[in-house]
Amino acid sequence: MKYTYKALLTYPIIFLFIFFSKSSFAQYPGMTAFRAQQNQQFISQQMQMTMQMLNMRGAVVNAPEEFDFQVTMLDSTKKEITSAIYTDTIAKAHFIVWIDKKYKKSDTNRYKKIYSSQTRSLVCVLIPTDGFHKGPAKYLPGKITDSCWMFKTITGRINAYSTVPNNLRPLDPSTIVGIQLDNGPILPFNELNLRGMVALDPKALELTSEKKYIRAIKKYNNHNEKN
Repeated sequence: MKYTYKALLTYPIIFLFIFFSKSSFAQYPGMTAFRAQQNQQFISQQMQMTMQMLNMRGAVVNAPEEFDFQVTMLDSTKKEITSAIYTDTIAKAHFIVWIDKKYKKSDTNRYKKIYSSQTRSLVCVLIPTDGFHKGPAKYLPGKITDSCWMFKTITGRINAYSTVPNNLRPLDPSTIVGIQLDNGPILPFNELNLRGMVALDPKALELTSEKKYIRAIKKYNNHNEKN
């Protein structure tokens, strides 16, 4: 009876100690950034392990994070894939990695590269429909080319397309590969093509001359909003 009474007192005390320790730790300045850094390190370690399993020579990661994709293959099979977007520097093409869970983790067949040329469609799930997110789901379709998927990251008179879904994080200009004026063709992202699009907007043209290309696009779009 004595031991039972002690146990009844001990467990609540342990629980309260853990609870308040976690609460205090969470409120400690910088803890949010610290945890985000830990998560990023974990994801980076996972990517390195995946690259080792695939023996991916000449492969680099386009962005230090993973995305959720809904993929339809050329044979119409559908897959839900969580992966970073990688660049095959030898084939000069982008790919994602599908984990085939019917194989053991130690089996190299578990990890399969999927290139854009093997897909009929690919959609990035920015905000899923689950109990953890409020509001509607948000999806970002990728335009398929023979070497990559392009995601619209700037919308306006001039649309800009990136090789990674930039919409929920700061825009990385180095990932922009295509620009489009209105409903015209998507052209390679370079100064010459951008100058042709903003030629009638002096301020946007000046920003282009200063190599401030993203600001030039946004300035042009603000000055020339679609009616």
